[in-house]
Amino acid sequence: MSFRASNWIEDLATRVMARPGKHVIASAITTSGPTHLGTVEEFFFPSVITKKLSEMGDSPDFIFIGDILDAFDSVPAGVPCDLKPYLGKPLVDVPDPYGCHSSYGGHFLADTVSFMQKLGIYPKVIPVSDLYRAGYYDPYVKLFFERLPVVREILSVTSLRQVPSSWMDVVMPICEKCGNIATTRVTGFDGQYIYYVDDKDVGYARGCGHSGRIPLSSHRWKMAWRLDWPTRQAFLGVTLEGAGKDHHTRGGSWDTAEAIHRQLFGREPPLTYRWGFILLNGRKMRKSQGDGSLATLMKYLPPEVLKYFLLRVDIEKDKNLDDSGEGLIKLIEEFEDNLREPRDEKKALAIHFSDPSPGWEARFVSVLLAYEIEGSWEGAKRRLGLKEDYLRPYVEAWANSDKLPEELRIIYRPKKAEGLVLEWVKSLTGSETGAEASKKLRDLANQKGVPLEVAFSSVYETLIGRKSGPRLSSLIDVLGLKRIIQDVRV
Repeated sequence: MSFRASNWIEDLATRVMARPGKHVIASAITTSGPTHLGTVEEFFFPSVITKKLSEMGDSPDFIFIGDILDAFDSVPAGVPCDLKPYLGKPLVDVPDPYGCHSSYGGHFLADTVSFMQKLGIYPKVIPVSDLYRAGYYDPYVKLFFERLPVVREILSVTSLRQVPSSWMDVVMPICEKCGNIATTRVTGFDGQYIYYVDDKDVGYARGCGHSGRIPLSSHRWKMAWRLDWPTRQAFLGVTLEGAGKDHHTRGGSWDTAEAIHRQLFGREPPLTYRWGFILLNGRKMRKSQGDGSLATLMKYLPPEVLKYFLLRVDIEKDKNLDDSGEGLIKLIEEFEDNLREPRDEKKALAIHFSDPSPGWEARFVSVLLAYEIEGSWEGAKRRLGLKEDYLRPYVEAWANSDKLPEELRIIYRPKKAEGLVLEWVKSLTGSETGAEASKKLRDLANQKGVPLEVAFSSVYETLIGRKSGPRLSSLIDVLGLKRIIQDVRV
């Protein structure tokens, strides 16, 4: 599906509105570990389209599926207990390592939901196990087995891999003996029972060799992914569902979903769209090692900045996050610049759908500097005349971490102005803004033939005892120009 890169949100919403009936926007994740930056795309982009549809007068449903039946295939870094014995088992059957939910899968689904709420996103969340237990998948299992030659042909054509004529793995049974789901294969189906053998070696788990049968009605099985996706879309009446661009490549799972809808269900598939990957410092995230932790990132970035980051470039492009202190501060400042005056249509859309808080009362770096000078939030709040505490947790997180760029760690210790600095101070009235005072310094330096680097270094040394520091205009605005003049002329 193609759409205008500059306003893909409106284009998709318009196409959804053209579809008859109730509109359902859907998305899903496998809850395989802590919520990371890439997970946000799965629920943020559909939430944006849902919001746009609401702005257009529609009343769409936004459904988010937590796939807690997938196999547990790796143990993330930092998990507090040994879960290796559970590799190969469904996530819903793996114990919660933190002891606060009924399963590993349930714990990390709740983790994702908590981050959705922090971003102001409230879909209808459904654990996929609920849909299986309710029997929604049962008639589709029977259909797939009845039309097994057609299913094999669709899978062969759309996956670009020849499926053998012996293939029967419409579902993945859960072994009655060892509990594995990753290592079983189907050997038969009689309309009531699924016959299987647990004999596969998938690297992270090995089958126990048991063979048996389970009733279809037991729901101790999960449909194969390429069949599960279109099936869920069909019985939920999904109008639109996106996915990462890897699902939309030639031979990807979306090709299979489209074919299943048309050739077996006799219906048009949902509308779709695709998004690019999120890179961390120019490379793919190593999620198993904790890269891109959303819990860590959201200590430093207010929600609207994270949303802005995801929307500031075309949705299909990869998005690179520099998570160094300097990189994150630069992102915050870019957000603030576009909040004041968007540079183009994409930035204007990114600001609109980032839902900026009215509690963001001052430039972030200015608040950080005020905190550094005063040593407390209340002091910073008083110095800047802030009324809200919205930025407090983020400012305190920065101030108490090693991420804060060294140039923003300042102690105001003015000394008597001399030479060029004294001439500059004498040229000021005290009513100038930080930007205007900085310009006067540049003009004076140029007039005297003094290199700008030397001029600015002299001012920093006079104010904070260092040769460099934060943007001078910001420092002046935080300290107050009249106070600076008084302090350095004594």
